[in-house]
Amino acid sequence: MKSKIKIYFLGMFFLISGVSCHERGPDPSLFRFFDQKGFVENIGKNLIIPSYKDLTEKSMALDTALTRLVEQPGKNNLLVARQSLKDAWLSWQYCLPFEFGPSELRGLKADLNSFPANTTQIEANLKSTSIDLNLPENSHAKGFATLDYLLNNKSITDEKLLATIEKKTALNGYMLGVADQISLSSNLVYRSWDPAIGGVYYVFFTDDDALGVKEGSSVSDLVNGLAKSLELAVTKAKVGIPIGDYSGGLAAPEATEGHYGGYSLELLKASIEAYQLIFTGTSRSGVDGLGFDEYLNIKGARLSGTDQQLSEALASGMDSVLTTLQLMTDPLSDQIVNNLPAVQELNNQLKALSYLLKEEMAPALRVEITY
Repeated sequence: MKSKIKIYFLGMFFLISGVSCHERGPDPSLFRFFDQKGFVENIGKNLIIPSYKDLTEKSMALDTALTRLVEQPGKNNLLVARQSLKDAWLSWQYCLPFEFGPSELRGLKADLNSFPANTTQIEANLKSTSIDLNLPENSHAKGFATLDYLLNNKSITDEKLLATIEKKTALNGYMLGVADQISLSSNLVYRSWDPAIGGVYYVFFTDDDALGVKEGSSVSDLVNGLAKSLELAVTKAKVGIPIGDYSGGLAAPEATEGHYGGYSLELLKASIEAYQLIFTGTSRSGVDGLGFDEYLNIKGARLSGTDQQLSEALASGMDSVLTTLQLMTDPLSDQIVNNLPAVQELNNQLKALSYLLKEEMAPALRVEITY
């Protein structure tokens, strides 16, 4: 990986063409250069496109599993549908940081992962003869969380659920409609990215005109995507709101992601692992390339007020979160009720990591936070 990095040390008054930034490093009289194009090519080719491809495949498998369940209600098909939901939901975690470009335009996050589920609206939909998932009132009555409620609600026995499906009630059409939207939205975003199937966004993302760090550049999109998703979609939504961090301490364990399936912590762990891969520029299949860690190191970025490399501080922060998660067992809702101090510590670690991304990494790379 190190051999791919192009570092040149030049005198203060020696000018060359190309994108460069003068940063404070071990020797402030030196210019430092980073292969930014190679960096965005690696992130696009080895992380973004494969993540959307996997999400599309898992979403199609979910759609297929639910179709089979509706056509042939049975215990085994129910178990397959539940596992397919979990697989697709886990796959989504690796796409979460990339909410820009096609994902933002499509509203992919809104279609797939607005949680907690609005159970009142879901129950109303089950009594309706027509459901428009794009209406505002259904913003939390679609996506993974809705299927979680419909498939994994412990207050309904498997026998009763299968009997309801057997009767060809509104439940069947509702589940298929939600799964179809998940699959369609995922596929549209993936097809917009991958040049192998006619996608063009990768070309825009890696074009020379998209280099630099100004708003709208690929690096700016990546940094803002990481910071926004970690602060709002992970720290706040997955942990902060459920523990009452935004409601005067009034905990809401039922607001956890994957609440009915009981795998909130597994989803959270996958999302942190996704940040690690992006940070180090490593694909899920092990392809090693340029990452933010090398970007920061080449710029000589240090944690404010210390001599510690900022990349080390960020890596340590992610490791700390994962270590804490390893000490907990799902479901997160039970941890909130029975082990709240540990969950509060997890929340503090996530906030600290979010701070490092937003207030330390972004300024070090001269990227303006725009969300």
